[in-house]
Amino acid sequence: EHRRMSHISAEQKRRCNIKMGFDQLASMVPTLASQKSSKVSKATVLQKTVDYTTRLQQERQSMADEEARLKKEIQELNTSINTCQSQLPATGAPVSRQRVDQMLTLFSNHVKDRTQENFKFWIFSVLLRQLFESYNSSVSTTNPEEFCRTVLAWLDQHCTLPSLRPAVLAALRDISRTTSILTDPSLVPGEARQAAS
Repeated sequence: EHRRMSHISAEQKRRCNIKMGFDQLASMVPTLASQKSSKVSKATVLQKTVDYTTRLQQERQSMADEEARLKKEIQELNTSINTCQSQLPATGAPVSRQRVDQMLTLFSNHVKDRTQENFKFWIFSVLLRQLFESYNSSVSTTNPEEFCRTVLAWLDQHCTLPSLRPAVLAALRDISRTTSILTDPSLVPGEARQAAS
């Protein structure tokens, strides 16, 4: 009798474990999880689990292929970048006279446009021009590293107080000589617009 009861208990436990396993499968497969209220056969659970597992494996393989493709593309781009960089001069590309002239023209046009809106901008531009010219002829935009290096060098050389004081003083002297700002300030707006044009 004891052996029979043990056998029954073991069988019940086995069936319970099987049922728990199928329930767990059903909860993990999306198409089965949405059918909780309906009775699904064990064969259906197994088939849909196989289908879901196959789809996951295919998606995983597709992602692995995409990852490999992107890695290859990144490697090729890095190789191209290194090749281009190796062809650049060690000191960076020199600032061309043409680029300097183009930037000065753009600066002058900007000053002209803004001065028509507010004559004070021309006064500001006189103070700023020397700094702009030194920046334009000193800073290289060959690559980010060269840009940072030359900007910092420009700041150290041209934007310290000992450098700015004489530059601002010279600009103020120029404004006082070329305009009526000291004798008749009311004429300055027209003079500024004429100087900027």
